Amino acid sequence: MNDQHRLEALLDLVDPERTEDPDRSRRLAVFGLARDSGRAGYRPTTAGWNLLGARGARFRAPNEG
Repeated sequence: MNDQHRLEALLDLVDPERTEDPDRSRRLAVFGLARDSGRAGYRPTTAGWNLLGARGARFRAPNEG
């Protein structure tokens, strides 16, 4: 999984118009870029938000990342 694949998988997590792929989300967790939040599913970690950078800014809640 290269950086472009990681970015796409992270965008799948945060963009409500995209569909999350559970396998890719689990791989993000292995890389430390996402964490399992139980019922809420996977969410980006601080490292995940940093990788998303400006692309993810509009999806970030004030208390995330």
